[in-house]
Order: sequence, then structure tokens, then C-alpha cells
Amino acid sequence: AALCVTAVAAGPTLWDALEARLGPYAPFAAEVEGETSGQGLRLELVKAVSDGYTARVYYTLTDETGDRLNGHTQVSGGLKGARAAMGRSTGNQVVSYDAESRTLLLEASAKGLDTSQAVTLELTCVDPGERYIRDARFQPPAAARALDTDTTGEGAVVLSPGQTPQTSPDTADFTISSMGFDGQGRFHIRLAMAEGFDAGWLLAVPYDAAGEQMGSTLEQTAVDGGMDYTIGGVAPDDVADMASIRVYGAYRGPEAAIGGEWSLPVELEPAEQRVIPVGRTLEGGFYVERIEVSGMNIAVYYRGGDKDWFVVWATDKSGVRTGVPMGMMSAGAEDGLNLGLWSFETPAALDELASVTLLGETFPLE
Repeated sequence: AALCVTAVAAGPTLWDALEARLGPYAPFAAEVEGETSGQGLRLELVKAVSDGYTARVYYTLTDETGDRLNGHTQVSGGLKGARAAMGRSTGNQVVSYDAESRTLLLEASAKGLDTSQAVTLELTCVDPGERYIRDARFQPPAAARALDTDTTGEGAVVLSPGQTPQTSPDTADFTISSMGFDGQGRFHIRLAMAEGFDAGWLLAVPYDAAGEQMGSTLEQTAVDGGMDYTIGGVAPDDVADMASIRVYGAYRGPEAAIGGEWSLPVELEPAEQRVIPVGRTLEGGFYVERIEVSGMNIAVYYRGGDKDWFVVWATDKSGVRTGVPMGMMSAGAEDGLNLGLWSFETPAALDELASVTLLGETFPLE
């Protein structure tokens, strides 16, 4: 419990967020220890969930020198370990941010790693400037208007700024500066970014009342303080059908990225597993060496077969049979055997599972 004191001290909101994130996986979570510092950031391990094939490691990043972090910080790096070429690290996700303690709670996850062997958490960049917005909405033009234009040094025609200024209730990071038609009848939306912000990969597109996109982006032209978008397929008569202007995508704020290297070994305690030896060819020409079952995944070591995948079912002791979705397949994971991983959508209590069915046969767990 001592290790978790830091997360609790960092704010009950972080602790609550961790419990909420774990949800039904809470019984599988074990405390993990380790901390390291660099570039004024302290990395500390908190908890981990693992079963030998998948891992989710929860850790905190605390800014010990200032207020550089925020809730949309992007962290590069992830879990590294054996069988990494077969598996995939799915990176880092922010779970919560506590501004009072300047602490981020994050989750690093991986599938296919051999988490019974040494695993390290390796981070290479912490970038609080990255941002992503799914849907900032603006009002459409009140009427189809031809607006003043400028021509850039490269010859692109863009709207002059400040002609139809409009804010969105969804963000203060950018506004619409001008929106309307140029002298050639092409529809434009010009965004103005807040001080220090860069439009990056934002897109601005009109939508109708049915939620269908109108037209498509033909050109994006960087302009002083923002971006001008030329939308093809929109005529002046179409303006009456516009219900909203939506802006979405990745963009940058004024915060600088923090480069460095943070690395910690993670001692994972794999959840309990049951191993079912098979060692023979089953339906469809699949040779199955063994099946390993945890409350999170069913791992099948196999080779051959006449198709790329097969269906796996789990039956509990009350007789309820559930199809288990295939999570991933690694070719040649072990001595010429493929590793197929079927992941429960909701974790199962291992003691309540009675059998696993695949390739025409049912294998009891006891």
C-alpha cells in the first residue's frame, strides 16, 4: 500500500480515476514499485494488470519544477519486452490529471509481450503541446456572401481576415475569422488560432441537418495566425442547407515538448492461469500444442490449418457459453508455433470457467 500513497497524495481524483479505469480488472491489479527522474519529471509505477500475454501498467508523471503538464499531454514510448516483435505495444493513454499536485496518471498497455519475462517501461518524449479536438461546432453563414480575398506569395487565394468573426462554445483555442465565397465562387473557412497555437492537422467542414458532410477540403493554406480551407462541392445555393461548421483534428498549443529518456523495469505478477495440454491435430488440420486460460485471455499455441483463424468459446459452470473475440495472432511465436490470443470482453473469474471449446472439441479446465 505504501507505493500507492504517492498517487493518493497526488489527489483523491487520481485514485478515483484509477479505480474507475480498472473497473472489473481491479481483482487482477497488483502494486508495482519503481521510480526515476529526469528533465524535472518524476516517473513512478503504481499498479499493473497482467496474465503473461497482455499487460496494463499504471504510472504517474509529476512535474517537480513547474506546471508543464496538462490533461492532454502525449507521452511517447511504452512497454518493451520479450516476444515484442510478435506483440504490439498500444502506447500510453492519459487516465487523469491532477493540477494541484502537477501529476498525470497514465496507462501503458501491450498485447503479445511475454510478460513472464523482464518488461521495462521506456518513455522518450513528454509533449504537453499536443492537442486533439473531435468536434468544435460553429454556426453556418447566415447567407451566401462573396468576401474580400488576399493572394499569398505562392499565388493561393484566401479570405481576408476578420470579416465574419465567430467563436465556438467548444474551444477557446481557435475561432472562425472569415467564412464565405471568393470571387470564383469557391467556399472558404478561415480559422484564427489563439496566441501560440498552430493549426497543425485541423480540418473545418460544413455539415447539413442530417449530419452529412457537405463538400470536401480541396486546399489548406497556412495564413498569418491560422489556416484557410477551400471547400470543394459547395455552391452558394448550398449555404441554406448548412446546419453547422465542424472543426476537428490534431493541433499544437504553445507548450514545448520535453525530450528525455525515462526507463524502469516492471515486475509483473501474471494472473493465475490454467494450462490444457493438447498435442494433436484437431478439426480443419490445426495442430494444437496447448491452451492457456486466464480470466483475461485464452492463448492457443498451434500451427497449420486451412484458414487464418477459428472461433473460441468459453463455458462457465452454470452452462453459459460465450464467444471470445480474437485479439491478435503472432506467427512463429514459439518453435514454429503460432500464438493466437482471444481476449474476454469482460474479465472472467477463472474458478467459474468450466471449459473451452475450439475446432470441434471441448476441453474442461479441471
